Amino acid sequence: MHRDQPHDGVELPTLEAGVTLLEIDADLGAEPLCALVLDQLLSAGDHAFWVDAGGHVQTSTLATLAPHPQYLERITVARGFTAYQHASLLDRLPRVVSNAALERTDPALVVVPAMDLLYREDDIPREQAQELLVQRLATLAGLARDRNLPVVITRARDDELSAPIEAAAGETLTCQATSFGPRFTSDDAESDSETLVYHTGDGWLQTTLAFWREILQHRARAVDAPVDTAGESPSASSTTSPVTPEGW
Repeated sequence: MHRDQPHDGVELPTLEAGVTLLEIDADLGAEPLCALVLDQLLSAGDHAFWVDAGGHVQTSTLATLAPHPQYLERITVARGFTAYQHASLLDRLPRVVSNAALERTDPALVVVPAMDLLYREDDIPREQAQELLVQRLATLAGLARDRNLPVVITRARDDELSAPIEAAAGETLTCQATSFGPRFTSDDAESDSETLVYHTGDGWLQTTLAFWREILQHRARAVDAPVDTAGESPSASSTTSPVTPEGW
């Protein structure tokens, strides 16, 4: 993780190629993950590939945060509802990314939130769940290496089942709520020890969807990317949803 150059007081971590484990304070919800995904689309590629588990992140969140509706068209989503479905989607992911690259779509990152969530269900034996999880982590690590891509993973719980996720990650990025706004920190010794996402004169800031949207609007302007300034933040019903490819 490297510190971005500040723009109007705004900083977000830059995601490096490889597997990154993102740990987020429960109070912050999924917004930091969504903000990182959208920020990566602003600066590092055309497309994000998102393998979701159990409706972890709603389209409405991404729609509200995106600086412009067109960014949702650049997020390809696949949703798994069982561990076996999730594992199958991850098996197909290298082919999906490869096909996108052949179509001259520049991959920006892969996102797998709550990767361990479905492997905790009662319909799969614990030993088999652990094996499936480890094998798919190897698939993601290979994809990150072969395509020189950031792969961002979160986990539902920190325990024995999810321990391989931390072991597979080249970096663990933590987002904590503080009185000065969210703070990203990294366990990578070569990274900056701390990245303050945003700060104000009085040192206090409420971390809401509007907060993250403001950050991304600043970032979009910094890289001359489109920004929707026509009134209120868009709702999911008024924007194009992330797409799911046929056959995935």
